[in-house]
Amino acid sequence: MNQPQSVTRFIIQVDRPGQRLDMSTIRELLEGTGIELDGSYGPVLIDPKLGRGRSAHHVPPEARSKAEQIPGIRFFSDTRQQPLSR
Repeated sequence: MNQPQSVTRFIIQVDRPGQRLDMSTIRELLEGTGIELDGSYGPVLIDPKLGRGRSAHHVPPEARSKAEQIPGIRFFSDTRQQPLSR
């Protein structure tokens, strides 16, 4: 019996030295991977000189495998944080 594969939310770091990073650039870069872009988050520039930015996305496992083949793409878990109650 096949169980559906889970979709996990990740922060995707994109390194593109010398390139301007915006959502359309990231959309083009990840086109065809199956990653669901979250337009409300990112990209956030981490280091403009290195062309480094991060954005959050919903990523099925097979889409992550495809995207990991793209040079300059790294994945980090996006753990939801809740404020501490007092």
